[in-house]
Amino acid sequence: MHIHTLSSNLPKKSRKRIGRGGKRGTYSGKGQKGQKARSGAKISPLFTGGSAALAGQGSRVIHKRRGQSPVQGHHRIGNVKGKVSYRIINIEAIANLFDDKAVINLNSLIEAKLISHNTTKVKVLAKNTGEEISKKFTFEELITSKTVQDLYSI
Repeated sequence: MHIHTLSSNLPKKSRKRIGRGGKRGTYSGKGQKGQKARSGAKISPLFTGGSAALAGQGSRVIHKRRGQSPVQGHHRIGNVKGKVSYRIINIEAIANLFDDKAVINLNSLIEAKLISHNTTKVKVLAKNTGEEISKKFTFEELITSKTVQDLYSI
């Protein structure tokens, strides 16, 4: 068996050919004339209409990234350098799924499907607990808030 001899059992679906008459009219959703109305029209997303954006850069636009410092983290894509982001789990969700005096760690949270298998940093919070939880837990490898440590940990 070779890779070039493999074939699919599903029937091939041909792509929709527009602008050939029929119910959609002569322009078929492409507008009238212009480069994007032609067949096989592919325009680069960097193309700016033929004018060079900056000298020597062709048609590529280079943005001035003002306000993109690590201090102003909400402007950056991804994490700020040195800042650690945690997956937040409420103590109510743990209390609903686990018994009293249970050992809570990453593996038990993955088995309970509270976190995904690639999550490495978890923080347990006691946020908006409407009813009092009488259960106590042992937390391993997890970061907990001071309220959780005082009220719900063994």
